[in-house]
Amino acid sequence: MTYRASGRPGGRPGGRGRYTPRRKVCSFCVDKVKVIDYKDTAKLSRFISERGKIDPRRKTGTCARHQRALAMAIKRARLIAILPFVAVHSRVPSPLAPPPAKLVPKPETTKPEAAKTEAETPNKEVGALVAIATAEESTAIKKEKVPDSDEEQAES
Repeated sequence: MTYRASGRPGGRPGGRGRYTPRRKVCSFCVDKVKVIDYKDTAKLSRFISERGKIDPRRKTGTCARHQRALAMAIKRARLIAILPFVAVHSRVPSPLAPPPAKLVPKPETTKPEAAKTEAETPNKEVGALVAIATAEESTAIKKEKVPDSDEEQAES
C-alpha cells in the first residue's frame, strides 16, 4: 500500500475522504446561547422534520448539551400547542370525532298554501268570539259617551 500526504491509504491532502462531509458546528454554541426559548417557534421549527419529528444531532449538527435543551424546548412548545406533534398532511381524523360540518346553505322551506292559510287565519270559533267581544265593548263605550240630557251636553 502506498501512503499519500494525508497519512492514510487513499486519502486526500485535506484529511477527509472522498465523500466525508464537513463537520457541522452547533449553531447555539456559535451564538453563545445559554437557554433555548420554547416560545421562539421560528428557531425551533428549523430543527423539526417535515413530518413533525425532532431532527437528530447528526443531521442538525448541534452539540449534546444543546440537543437535550432543544428537545425539551420543542416538547414544551408542543404541549402548549405552539408547535404541532405531527405534520398537517399526516393527520387522520379520529373515528370518535364528529364529522365536519358542511358549509352548504340550507334551501328556504316554503309552506304549502293550505298550511299557510290555516296558520295565518285564526280558528273560526275564536274569531267569532273575538268579534262578539269587540262588538259588546264598542256598544258599552258608545253608551257611556252618549249624553242623556241637554244639561250634560252643556257641562262637557
